[in-house]
Amino acid sequence: MARGPKKHLKRVAAPKHWMLDKLTGVFAPRPSTGPHKLRECLPLIIFLRNRLKYALTGDEVKKICMQRFIKIDGKITDFIKFDTGNLCMVTGGANLGRIGVITNRERHPGSFDVVHVKDSTGNSFATRLSNIFVIGKVRNTPPLSAAHSIQTRGM
Repeated sequence: MARGPKKHLKRVAAPKHWMLDKLTGVFAPRPSTGPHKLRECLPLIIFLRNRLKYALTGDEVKKICMQRFIKIDGKITDFIKFDTGNLCMVTGGANLGRIGVITNRERHPGSFDVVHVKDSTGNSFATRLSNIFVIGKVRNTPPLSAAHSIQTRGM
């Protein structure tokens, strides 16, 4: 009887694009849970430890990340959460392609979480949390940029 989400990932069950050999251990690093699928991401520990050889252990990777030495596209990156005031883009549902600011997040245990978003023209709409991709914080310039023509309604 499982209680809660899975905490471990077998090495053989890891995605093939991680390029992990199957004989160096039993387990692989499991990515942190988020809105995106496990198969679409690459944990930072694999990139820093196995590919770039900057660290020997997982603890060293955590220390490197906590000291904010990692730059992606020339910028020190943070994990951007689904907080109110963050800039986001809708990646599914009826509001596909719309870009706006998160105004509210409703948590519904056992069901879909609902996010309320307000776009640049002042229109508000609601969508599921799984349909939202956070671009960046409004206070700073976003890490991703969008053309002016798709900022209110995409594609």
